[in-house]
Amino acid sequence: MARRNYYDIDDILAGQERVPCVLRADLDGLGSAGSGGASKVNRNARWALPYWMADRLNEEDYVDMEVSPVFSKRSNRMYAASPESMQLRTICQHFYQFGLQLGDMVPEIPHVLRDMYVQRVFKVARIAQQGQNVEALDFVQSLDKTEARMLKLCQQAQCAISDWHKNQAYALKRAAVVAAAGP
Repeated sequence: MARRNYYDIDDILAGQERVPCVLRADLDGLGSAGSGGASKVNRNARWALPYWMADRLNEEDYVDMEVSPVFSKRSNRMYAASPESMQLRTICQHFYQFGLQLGDMVPEIPHVLRDMYVQRVFKVARIAQQGQNVEALDFVQSLDKTEARMLKLCQQAQCAISDWHKNQAYALKRAAVVAAAGP
């Protein structure tokens, strides 16, 4: 079972991504959840379940969980071929966190994530330093939540460095209470 942070909203949202599953047994009383008619779901029926649910049901041997299409072998080859051109926000908004959750299931996913992250992080840092242009705007719109958070931190750091160079970083200012009292 993947380790998840119970209090991290992004981790919770990453666990909402659906993964394909195959039922291992006939289940009575669940058919009305999806179809409204029959109350029995037959063995070998295919369902797309949220990862958090599929992972637990897989542990209990109720379903066989398959790899999400987001991290299929074909997708992983595309990520390796051109990591900077991937539109991660449209593929999966919490791409890296979802991938880390699936890391126990598919051993190659952490390597794919690392290689992709390393190549994309340089471009994120460059955009934070140089500002955004038309090319950068397309890339920024493709960032997943982790990369977008990193871009924001890099931009804040760049502003702090700029303020420090202008001697504005730690300038002492008169408090409003003292200023109101007069000289």
